Amino acid sequence: MANDFITSFAAEEHRAYAARFHQDLVRAVERLKGRTVKAAMCRGGQGDTNRPLVAEARAFVALCSQAYYDDEGCGADWAVFEHRLLLEPPQFRLPDPPARVLVRWQPAKPPTGLPLAPVLSGEITDSYACKGLYGIIREEGVRSKAYRDAVDRIAAAVCDGCEHSPFEVPIGELPDLALPFPAGRREERVLKPPHAPHTDVPQPRKAAEEPDRPRVFLSYAHEEDGDVHKKRVEALGERLRDHSIGVLLDTTAHRKGPQRWPWWMRKQYKEADCVLVIVSPAYKRRAEHEEVPDKGNGVGFEANYIINEVHRNRATWHERILVVSFPEHGSAHIPDYLEGTTLYTLDPETGEGDLPELVDYIKSKAP
Repeated sequence: MANDFITSFAAEEHRAYAARFHQDLVRAVERLKGRTVKAAMCRGGQGDTNRPLVAEARAFVALCSQAYYDDEGCGADWAVFEHRLLLEPPQFRLPDPPARVLVRWQPAKPPTGLPLAPVLSGEITDSYACKGLYGIIREEGVRSKAYRDAVDRIAAAVCDGCEHSPFEVPIGELPDLALPFPAGRREERVLKPPHAPHTDVPQPRKAAEEPDRPRVFLSYAHEEDGDVHKKRVEALGERLRDHSIGVLLDTTAHRKGPQRWPWWMRKQYKEADCVLVIVSPAYKRRAEHEEVPDKGNGVGFEANYIINEVHRNRATWHERILVVSFPEHGSAHIPDYLEGTTLYTLDPETGEGDLPELVDYIKSKAP
């Protein structure tokens, strides 16, 4: 059975963000259709893996960005779906075929002759038009109104596209197709291998070689989500340990036995080279003392230390207090007293995002 839609995105894009959007889009389309939806992700550079999916999908969702237009694999996906659209008799073809849904992932000018990803609201000054869906996720979070509105509008376009699906093409009947992008002669382009490792991620250090390693204290809130957020914080701790960074985390201390938690938090906070504030909805509420009484006292306790440091070291506090967000949250959940500093956005389970920059900086704080 063919997919209702596929999401085509560049190999160089942030995979965790693209995956989150794809999952949210599936759920939104299912709400509109009132049934289970079948969908797949097509990452640039997958070659023969993508080809049969694009040849049969009812709708084609493209995450348009400069990286997308620079990706030869995305060009190949586009060419297959374009071939299907051109099988329609000329008198029935639409200038903007509904089955091809263009998402403004990051604002970018398409190659000559290709359509521009539309502005959803018609306002060229809204968040989606100015910074694209990727920018909304990074800066406002997936719970923001701007993100939800964009996903709902895109889902409606996908539903319409499914009703105007082009002819399916058996994979054996696809001809050799000219790629609409990237521009330029192939031999003049240097392409990265489809599955090239992330060489920009610092390699772990061996503790025996570098015994004086930096230590970080993770300050976070226990969200009411069945420990999902807590486990993601633990995953971040493991990733940092893999890079020979010492991690001070309450779950580790809890496994060692009973603790005097106020004393333990004070000690870890003072001994850490860096304090990583993991922002989330509950963290913001508790850090700003807007939570119900006697709930989340640990965050309130840690927040008092951080606020004192911000006031005491106004020019340098941001060098030790680092603000971190997971893709599902964003800048909307930064406590007001930490606004204006660098936000490191990363996925703790895949390692994608700003992890390399965060690791590099923490390592620079080694004694």
